[in-house]
Amino acid sequence: MVLEVAGIGLEVKPAEAGIRLVTDAAHEAFLAPDPCGDCATVVLAPVMSGRPGPKRGRTVFETGTVWRLEETSEGQLLTLRSPLYGNEPYLAVEFDPDYGIGRGETIEGGPHLLAGTMHPFVYPFDEVVYLARLSRGRGVLVHGCGILHEGRGILLLGTSGAGKSTSARLWAGRPGATILSDDRIVVRADAASGGYRIYGTPWHGDAGYESPVSAPLDAVFVLEQAPRNRVIDLTSAAAVSQMMVRAFPAMWDRRGLEFAVRFLSQMTAHLPVRRLQFLPETSMTDCVIEAMARDAVSPEVR
Repeated sequence: MVLEVAGIGLEVKPAEAGIRLVTDAAHEAFLAPDPCGDCATVVLAPVMSGRPGPKRGRTVFETGTVWRLEETSEGQLLTLRSPLYGNEPYLAVEFDPDYGIGRGETIEGGPHLLAGTMHPFVYPFDEVVYLARLSRGRGVLVHGCGILHEGRGILLLGTSGAGKSTSARLWAGRPGATILSDDRIVVRADAASGGYRIYGTPWHGDAGYESPVSAPLDAVFVLEQAPRNRVIDLTSAAAVSQMMVRAFPAMWDRRGLEFAVRFLSQMTAHLPVRRLQFLPETSMTDCVIEAMARDAVSPEVR
């Protein structure tokens, strides 16, 4: 089964014959018939629960009880845990240093494998793999709502509770608008145009919007709920700072972290990044469109 997000593939194969691969509705639209040119491959073998855990490495990143990344002699070991499945990981995959090839195990009866059916793309496995692969010079995953409106891409960045899903619902009611995601967006450089593109992902938020569509990025807004609609310019330094807070860089990897800072810095030199103070009503979409219309008349030199 091949997942393709932002032109980047992730193929998962069962190590044993007779295992059926399935996925959820959110990932269906992102499945590809064949691996793309930039595709990682992971082979998963089923094991019985209670088996001794995988070899250990040096922990480089950990999110409490959910997932852990360890450095081993051969690459990176990603393990996923839950109190529901005991002390040992219910999934463990060892990757090469560039996250292009992985081999691992998942327990029978866990979230990824049940009664001969494998669910390869269960949170947070695929999102973590994409985060790691993006950090290798491919792009940046951000906490935001992406919109395609009349051929132009709009990125609304926000931390949890800032109004991304609310904004997605408001834009969804506007003719000519397509919501790429209401929570996670991939931003990549576009060599053909010299600009940037935003890509929808299957990792949606409360509003449940996900789409494999992409769009040329024309403007970035940092969301802030307020008593009125207003657009406020940000300096380049402030823009990079605000975007980093709302990005998902590879915090465990110095090279990946430096790439994210450099990528976002270059993006602010190319695109307007502003704060959007807004009311949770349809007038906020008008405010955004008016700001972008002003850019078209008087392009900003950054």
